[in-house]
Amino acid sequence: MSGTRPGAYFSLLGPVQAHRGESPLPLGPPQQRALLAMLLCRRNAVVGLDELIDGLWGGEPPRSAVGTVRSYVYRLRRTLGGGLVTQGRGYALQVGPGELDLNRFEELTTRARAHASAGDPESARDLLARALDMWRGTALAGLPGPQARIQRERLAELRLSVLMERVELDVRLGRHGRLVAELTGLCLEHPLNDRLRMLRDAALERGGREREARATPPGAAAPTATAPPRLPVPAQLPYVAGDFTGRAEAVRELLGALTPPAPEAVVVCGIGGIGKTTLAVHTAGRLREHFPDGQLYANLRGVREDPADPAAVLAGFLRALGVTDPALPEEPQERAALYRTRLAGKRILLVLDDARDTAQLAPLLPGSPTCAVLVTSRSTLPELPAALRLRLDVLPAADALALLGRIVGEERIAAEPAEAAALVERCGGLPLAVRIAGSRLGTRPAWRLADFLRLLDGRRPAFPGRDGAEGSVEACFRLSYDLLDAGQARLFRLMAVPRAATLDLTSAAALAGLDPAEAERHLERLTALGLLESPAPLTYRFHDLLKEFAAARSEEHDGPGARTAALLRLADHMLACAREAYAAERPGHPLVGLLTPTTAQGAPPEAGPSHIEAVLAVAVQTLEAEPSAVGLIADTLLALDPALDGSFLWAALLAPARRVLRTAEERDDIRAAGRTGSLLGSALTRLGRFDEAEAALRAAERAAVAAGDEAVRTDILICRAVARQGRADWTAADALYREAIAVGTACGNAWGTTNARSNSVSTLLHLRRFEEAAEACRLSLTAARAGGDRYGEAHALYSLGIVARHGGRAAEAVARHRESAELGVRGGYPALEVMNLISETAAHLAAGHPREAAECGERALAAAQRLGWRAAEARALRLLGTALADSGDHARARIRLTQALAHLEALALPEAAQASAVLASLAPPER
Repeated sequence: MSGTRPGAYFSLLGPVQAHRGESPLPLGPPQQRALLAMLLCRRNAVVGLDELIDGLWGGEPPRSAVGTVRSYVYRLRRTLGGGLVTQGRGYALQVGPGELDLNRFEELTTRARAHASAGDPESARDLLARALDMWRGTALAGLPGPQARIQRERLAELRLSVLMERVELDVRLGRHGRLVAELTGLCLEHPLNDRLRMLRDAALERGGREREARATPPGAAAPTATAPPRLPVPAQLPYVAGDFTGRAEAVRELLGALTPPAPEAVVVCGIGGIGKTTLAVHTAGRLREHFPDGQLYANLRGVREDPADPAAVLAGFLRALGVTDPALPEEPQERAALYRTRLAGKRILLVLDDARDTAQLAPLLPGSPTCAVLVTSRSTLPELPAALRLRLDVLPAADALALLGRIVGEERIAAEPAEAAALVERCGGLPLAVRIAGSRLGTRPAWRLADFLRLLDGRRPAFPGRDGAEGSVEACFRLSYDLLDAGQARLFRLMAVPRAATLDLTSAAALAGLDPAEAERHLERLTALGLLESPAPLTYRFHDLLKEFAAARSEEHDGPGARTAALLRLADHMLACAREAYAAERPGHPLVGLLTPTTAQGAPPEAGPSHIEAVLAVAVQTLEAEPSAVGLIADTLLALDPALDGSFLWAALLAPARRVLRTAEERDDIRAAGRTGSLLGSALTRLGRFDEAEAALRAAERAAVAAGDEAVRTDILICRAVARQGRADWTAADALYREAIAVGTACGNAWGTTNARSNSVSTLLHLRRFEEAAEACRLSLTAARAGGDRYGEAHALYSLGIVARHGGRAAEAVARHRESAELGVRGGYPALEVMNLISETAAHLAAGHPREAAECGERALAAAQRLGWRAAEARALRLLGTALADSGDHARARIRLTQALAHLEALALPEAAQASAVLASLAPPER
């Protein structure tokens, strides 16, 4: 069903029109109708704003182009209704069945061909005639702009092709007499179309007019005494090395899309050196028998300074198709028309290699549905209609290793397998780099692979090729780099400065000091050229060797000061984002207003592992470049606390935090030292390293007191209490919780006081102060819900579950833990899920349900192992082993308890004694 108002019908096969019922719709001036035609030609697909501008004005749009396009869209939407929708930076016109004449034309021709294949030429001929009757003159007549011209030519060739199909059926059906006049006119209109001339001669001969058939047809040159020699079938595919390796799935997809009876246009895209040409030529070679009329190939030199002129390429193709130089039209448009005429009805495969853009390709695309087109490009060519758009990735390690072996010899790989694997890894799976490395080794049989690896160590390898600089990986990348304007090139270089594996759009914009909209335009250009990859929306990364290339260009063009300034801008942005995330996750915590002021405006990021790892890498790198930024960096790490709680990447924090703490202490920045020490102690506590945590937290508390950083001191006291709990020192833990509540209340740290009460529940229960524990839970839950604190609410429910278990209410405990775990999963707090599963296991055990406990314990163990939380894993193993022992499964119980004991003793956790006691109670295994 269409999204436009009911009854809308669009016409492209003539002047562009739209009707609702019998009433024509006002479509505005020619340029506005040209925009509508672009949307209709793409039917329901999104057409980008930049593509619309290029299609209307070409390479020199006016300054008002964006506003003009948006004005046209606004007017058309008022006329057509809601079917014209905005998607991102583009527009799509939703066209339903039966609402576009071109769709109807294509449906009729498809049905006609099915009837012809089934042996029903009469029905096929009538359907084609009905399709042709839909034309009201020249398609898109009177519309301006390069895209309208391209589509006009394409549709004209489509009409002529269908017309010739109908004429052939008329000849087969014996309707010779009525055809002669029509074909004579067509031969005059298309004097170089051999197929039309042959059809006219056939009609004359079958009508008994053989002498006229042998005479010179209208518009043709006089016949010579002897027939010209038959031209060879063009076979222009270049040589491809016989060591083609891997890409089996890509080859299968290409063969499926290109094999007749319905060949399509396909695009193979990817970074330089990824193997696009090799794949395309290899696949085209396997298709020779399906295209008996030949293969045409052209290197379009899309990334070079002198890209191929389509008119010159057309001249070469036409010569291969039998057109002599005197007969070559001078005008490019006439050459394109003659080229499509020569291709009409033929089965030819075109390989258009290294295309620059759609404008370069448009004149080279055939109009005949019997031809197939295989395009390679570093750009994704989003404007080109294609049945398959295949983006090549690097070779998998096994395939890269196999390719190296085919070049240097399998015996050398077998002699040094580890070195061979390291070499293909150093090549980043890039086929060009593997080939260059293999070629160098192949011409040096005395070299060991280890020797070659040592040459590459500690430097950025250019991998010089057999052809000198032209064959090197660096030269391959430079061809794309040289296509960039100054702003794009600067962003490309600066993107290589941070050690982060990926950057999102806003981070890249901050890095270069750009407006996000401008940065997005640059990034999309870089991605289109294959200089960046986009693994997820608005997220970007380099191939390893491209990052080395970009970093080398940055060292050439951007001084140390510029690179340090870029890192500081990025760190400032990361702190701004972390502040927003902290505010969302910890409502009521005053730290949000106490962090270092930032220039950038942040938004809560997707705080997944890659984001956290990026922040940690940039933090250390910025500190190395500018130690005076230690306050900014310390605050950035501290603001990551909720994200680290959610991801449990505490182990990844240790080295960066120690590096920042060392710098803070060297610079006597007590505020930064206290804050970094607080986070370091928190990490060590969660990892079960309680002695180290206590030492770090005591030092952090001294610094926080000296700096008057009471909000942070509240959290330090809580963490110290948790560490004492880990050592079963309940009295010390109770005192620390009380102090945390007092400090938090005095400084206005509402989140901290709620967190302290919730965490104190286990301590109060062990001290047998049951009423205080229950009251602490109620106060925490009320405060968390009132403040919109999702984490606090889930944690309070967890504590209520523990209280219920200690009170002998096992069913209530299980219900509370499941409610808390669900909130934890929904809120992105996997550690809470683990804590609840462990405590639920304990509740089942307390209720005398060992089987339920064992099942829950298995889930707790798996969840703890997913997080890498060793202390939780040890506790889950102990409870699981106990449950198995209670259920009589002593063999499995012994395994789990032995594992638990090893973990608990390694972490010096007090539960080791309990695990040991249960293990000792089991009957010895049978011998």
